[in-house]
Amino acid sequence: MARLAIIGTGYVGLTTGACFAHLGHEVVCADIDVSKVERLNRGEVPIVEHRLDELVVEGLRAGNLRFVVGAAEAVAECEIAFLCVPTPQGDDGSADLSYVEAAAAEIAGVLPYEAIVVNKSTVPVGSTKVVERVLRRPDVRVVSNPEFLREGSAVDDFLRPDRVVVGCEDRAAAMRVGGLYDKVRAQVLVTDPASAETIKYAANAFLATKLSFINAIAAICEGVGADVNDVVVGMGYDKRIGTEFLRPGPGWGGSCFDGAETLLVADVHGPRLVRFDELGTVELDGLEVLSWREGQIMPEFMPALGISERPYVGDMIDVRTKMGRRVSVTADHPMIVRDGDGTRVKLAGDLTDADWLPISLGQPLIDTDLTVDDMTDIDIEALVAVARRELRIPDQIWEASESSKQALLRGLWAGDGSWSLLNGGPSVALEYGTVSARLADGMLRLLGELGVVARHKVARTAKSTTDTHWLVISGADQIEEAWWLLEPHERADVAAQLAQQSKRIAPTGYRLDRKGTAWVRVVETTRRPTAQTVYSVEVAANHTVVTSGGLVAHNCFPKDSRALLKIANEAGYRFDLLAGVIAVNDEQFDRVADKIRDAAGGDLTGRTVGVWGLTFKARTDDLRDSPSISIIGRLLAAGATVRAFDPTVDGPKFGVPTDVVVCADAYDAAKDADVLAVLTEWDDFRWVDPHVVAANMPGRTVIDGRNLLERAAWTHAGFRHLGIGR
Repeated sequence: MARLAIIGTGYVGLTTGACFAHLGHEVVCADIDVSKVERLNRGEVPIVEHRLDELVVEGLRAGNLRFVVGAAEAVAECEIAFLCVPTPQGDDGSADLSYVEAAAAEIAGVLPYEAIVVNKSTVPVGSTKVVERVLRRPDVRVVSNPEFLREGSAVDDFLRPDRVVVGCEDRAAAMRVGGLYDKVRAQVLVTDPASAETIKYAANAFLATKLSFINAIAAICEGVGADVNDVVVGMGYDKRIGTEFLRPGPGWGGSCFDGAETLLVADVHGPRLVRFDELGTVELDGLEVLSWREGQIMPEFMPALGISERPYVGDMIDVRTKMGRRVSVTADHPMIVRDGDGTRVKLAGDLTDADWLPISLGQPLIDTDLTVDDMTDIDIEALVAVARRELRIPDQIWEASESSKQALLRGLWAGDGSWSLLNGGPSVALEYGTVSARLADGMLRLLGELGVVARHKVARTAKSTTDTHWLVISGADQIEEAWWLLEPHERADVAAQLAQQSKRIAPTGYRLDRKGTAWVRVVETTRRPTAQTVYSVEVAANHTVVTSGGLVAHNCFPKDSRALLKIANEAGYRFDLLAGVIAVNDEQFDRVADKIRDAAGGDLTGRTVGVWGLTFKARTDDLRDSPSISIIGRLLAAGATVRAFDPTVDGPKFGVPTDVVVCADAYDAAKDADVLAVLTEWDDFRWVDPHVVAANMPGRTVIDGRNLLERAAWTHAGFRHLGIGR
């Protein structure tokens, strides 16, 4: 392990230091703010960044992370020093290197012999030579190692990077820096400093190009009455384009499942349950996949944008939860976990027994006017025979009526199911056994569609060579929910037992939240090295898939732009494309401000605008380059009063215009507003009750700048909902 010094404890510096300590290195972080250093040494993290506070406390307790005042003390015994200081943007778009030069000058005289200095800050091409010139230390090598961290997921981005880029003319020094990341198992690209510095700007500029492009398309959609969400889905079917960064907010893609996991798909032939390793025989055109949306009662079929398989050498994670739900995915697969009243994404390899995963309940929404029951008489006895013979749920039943689904399950249960008393009663359990994992999976899904959460047990007797899959239903409420499984003569006996219970015995192992979502707790994760084929699917809009047993998982697939434009100009190249991208982005601020003004009657003088969201993106407290702040500036200049709420801003804060009234919650921000604008995609705003908002807000227009809110709910509450590109 190496001795590292981190100069600067902002987003990049603090994340870099805490993550390197987590990987086992000895880390000393330096800052010039005495009070900040004192707070950090007490484990108090001054910024909002998911998991960062956990890693800081972990490093302090382990003794391999500490914080000091001044860079000189930090580098005194280091092998490698990282420069993680600000590089603010000048009026001409260039990056200000004064902080980088000052830090290099401070450590030049105290760096140990043959130490390495790493430029981690976002710096223009040629900055490596600037640092070398300031250091004036021929024995010290300067390396470029750009960061690719997204605020809100910086820790996961550091520990699970797409790639690590290292630029240095001295290959030995570059390899030493690349070796610091050995435990993260990332692709390491060793190149020259200029290429490394350009990669950072080029990647961000390309993403900005996609975002500005879709904003321009959104403007066209508004003009012609199209829906930009549908346009994005249609574009995404083209594999050359895809949907990443062509939709509001961040998305996950490329997730990989074990081939034995299942998903419910639908096409012109109707819905059917398939394994991932059977997707190669499925035609992508017109294919839909059962998906889940947080807060929505019913799952829904959404277009599949892509399916793929690939060889994989690495770790698979076998996840087992309460109620016996299981799924096997790659270690870097993003899973949806409960986070307070909302959700967040966590990699499968990082799951613990404190995490809760969602399972899908309710019948899926199917876009058809007729069910199978309407078109033809279903022969339930024949379907039961098919299920027993083929050990799977017949395809026809997935779009059948609720009563037909009940009848099929009752027919299966009559053959291999039973009920029994637990410990002599009066608690009752319904049980069904099968040797087919596929049949058990299908039955679990059907039960879930009918509101029943069954427990799945896998057992093998001493003399058996085959697993038996047991489905168990217990708890008074669930027994009554599954009443239709029992034969008429059994119902009286079971009812008599339930009547003897002194109190209702609730089922254990899962929870229902206030939104009606069912959650199961992770019991165990097993990491196993493997060399196998893995499979992925990308699902439009929701980017989730309802997989085996009904478990829900994610699917699988501007500052820097201005600086790059400045670099191009200095290099003698007219980068008109990027200049246009920046212009479109700037125009977008005006467009949103104009929509708010128009909603207020064409004049904002004396009008009140409620704003939800101040930070530049959700899950961070960073206000730098925030679109919300830029738009608010335009509103204030037009004479509006702005009342704003953000979950991370509880009072006056640097970066928030002093004329903005910072409110205690979303309802307070909307109070007395003529127009309400959603400018940051915080999940908190999804669950605000529009009827409560309406009671104290005289205006009836919501400008949804993130296409975040449920339009139908707000319209029902009497609001005019205006999104972007819709």
